[in-house]
Amino acid sequence: MASGVGSHYQGDIARSMERWDLNKKRESWGWENKAPLKDGRFSREEVEAVGYRGKLCMVNVKGNAVKEGAVYDVELDKWEEMPQGMVAGWNGPAATMDEDVIYVIDEVKGRLSKYDGEKDCWEKVIELEQLKRAEQITAGRRKICAISAKGEKIIVVDVRDKPARFWEVAPPPGMEVVAMHVLPRMISRQH
Repeated sequence: MASGVGSHYQGDIARSMERWDLNKKRESWGWENKAPLKDGRFSREEVEAVGYRGKLCMVNVKGNAVKEGAVYDVELDKWEEMPQGMVAGWNGPAATMDEDVIYVIDEVKGRLSKYDGEKDCWEKVIELEQLKRAEQITAGRRKICAISAKGEKIIVVDVRDKPARFWEVAPPPGMEVVAMHVLPRMISRQH
């Protein structure tokens, strides 16, 4: 958890980061202080970090704006500069597929792209009118699910297909989608 803004803002708290390690024994659970952010520029608004190849990646501003990026190396407990190509193409909500591929939707153009870490660039997957104004995305099982139109639309893109295919899923009648997650397949265990 990296800290943020609020009515009781304090710079040192805004730069702080802590971790709760579920791999420890239950009696050892607790918050651990980690390397703080270098400054408060990442605490101006709510932004999410995505896990990518053992690191957490985040930008300091949502949407299509000039921004800065930071990468936290979990193993080394240190912050690094984000590669220029990565930050340049991070123009909307992002998610990772199995922590191996980062996807981002340019909310102005409706373009879904994936990050190529070797070339430090973003590759277009598909561009759709339906992805414009995307607010949140999640990824799993080779599908990208996006919430757009203020929670009134769910767009699913199958990135396994070439070209990628998509469809729209209607939220339950009278409901607004505020968050979405792709859950693992749950297996019923017989006792």
